[in-house]
Amino acid sequence: MGLQEYNRKRKFSITSEPKGEKGKRLPGPLTFVVQLHHASARHYDLRLEVNGVLRSWAVPRGPSLRPGEKRLAVETEDHPLTYSHFA
Repeated sequence: MGLQEYNRKRKFSITSEPKGEKGKRLPGPLTFVVQLHHASARHYDLRLEVNGVLRSWAVPRGPSLRPGEKRLAVETEDHPLTYSHFA
């Protein structure tokens, strides 16, 4: 998707979210994040580092503790790598 959609959806003059800029790959393991998102509908976000951005999916029912149980994951816009530290 790219970061254009991420930037288009935000007003950085009023939000504390990081600006959507592609990050540089750091040495070490790739980043992944599972974040609890207190939006209008509480859900979890799964984010995986791919090509300098965090590819993102909303998981409405959250992760499961049972390995064989499937969960819906809806792809959302990519997020900047700095979003992995955003609370």
